[in-house]
Amino acid sequence: MQPYSILYAEDNTQTQEVFAKILSDYFPCIISVADGAKAIECFDKQPIDIVITDIAMPYTDGLALARYVKQKSPHTPVLMLSAHSEYHMLNQAIDLGVDGYILKPIHIDQLLSKLTKIVEKLDFIKNSKRHEGLLREYKEAIDRSAIVSKTDPNGIITYVNDAFCVISQYNPQELLGQPHNIIRHPDMPALAFEEMWNTITSKRPWGGVVKNRKKDGTAYYVKSLINPILNEHGDIEEFIAIRHDVTELEMYRQDLETRLQENVDEIVQTQREILYTMGAIGEKRSKETGLHVKRVAHYSYVLAKLYGLDEKQAQLLKEASPMHDIGKVGIPDSVLLKPGPLDDEEWAIIKTHPTLGYEMLKHSNREILQAAAIIAHEHHERWDGKGYPRGLKGEEIHIFGRITAIADVYDALGHDRVYKKAWSLAQIQELIYEEKGRGFDPILSDLFLAHLHQFEAIKSNLYETSF
Repeated sequence: MQPYSILYAEDNTQTQEVFAKILSDYFPCIISVADGAKAIECFDKQPIDIVITDIAMPYTDGLALARYVKQKSPHTPVLMLSAHSEYHMLNQAIDLGVDGYILKPIHIDQLLSKLTKIVEKLDFIKNSKRHEGLLREYKEAIDRSAIVSKTDPNGIITYVNDAFCVISQYNPQELLGQPHNIIRHPDMPALAFEEMWNTITSKRPWGGVVKNRKKDGTAYYVKSLINPILNEHGDIEEFIAIRHDVTELEMYRQDLETRLQENVDEIVQTQREILYTMGAIGEKRSKETGLHVKRVAHYSYVLAKLYGLDEKQAQLLKEASPMHDIGKVGIPDSVLLKPGPLDDEEWAIIKTHPTLGYEMLKHSNREILQAAAIIAHEHHERWDGKGYPRGLKGEEIHIFGRITAIADVYDALGHDRVYKKAWSLAQIQELIYEEKGRGFDPILSDLFLAHLHQFEAIKSNLYETSF
């Protein structure tokens, strides 16, 4: 049985009785109360070694009790019990310096495990008071379990333990009298060390992971805590740094990040291939090769960059534009493949393909598919509002739709289709000029015509090139 007394505050009578009975098998003195106010009275009247308290109690809650105990006796352990897992409660408990936090329902093994650690701590404190020599042994224990160094107020190394020498590969004579620059890795930005130095010279501790360099040039990572040690006048006497080797963990983290990025890249590439393949399927139904969607994608990218879109948006447009005519998969062959002019009824059917494409794609939350849905829906809208399916006008039309509209028309006119022969470049130029401010965005029209050589180069080169 442990030689410590416990003050147990719990407003649930049944819970209080059960756990008080269990605790009495391990501790000689269990004082049970139903609220924080009574607990404070008991704490003031008699010696208490450990306080266990529920958070939610009438009159005075557990946080107030813990605050009172820690203010009056900072070294008295306090163990918090709560049915709440909110961060703000946990943070408040941590700020108060409690020694444990257990969520209800409480498992007796968990409670006893926490109490065992608390008892070990109390035993250590008790023995330390009896044996001043333990302070020296405690220092040695830190030296054995951590990487330790000390520096003077100017950051010059005055002490290193064996673990520091082992991990850095330097001997004490090479380290003493040197700044920590001797082990600084060039990958660590100077700004990080400036922030570290500013913190500790402001008499505040600094903590973080640092990448260092061994004598042979290889890297290692340490989780560091640097504390300024103040003299009786409040001036910095020295700095002590306690570190733990986290190289294996850091390398594992970096490996996971690399793998995650590879998986993300693979997913994105898969999305691109699916979009291109689906777009090509739509073109196949029109007896057009998949090269049309490739060329439209490249035209759209170049025109987007000329217009001033950033690389991310231009690339997104390039990846999504192959789906501009995906809605054609829902158009009957008798209409889609008709070699001659369409009648009014057939034309009405054709004009449904932007909406069909949009309906196929709109439900996805993927950025590429969202962009593809917009393009499919709006690439037949006209600047003057006379397009379809919604009659959008001017900048009501998404920039992706406006760009794809010019790219699609340029490529479609420049190649044979089932219903027509390819137009000459002069005819295409004339049409785009005439449709400036009518069918097409006037700014995009000017940009396209001014840089027509770039689009002609793409058309000439993109026959065997992969997407």
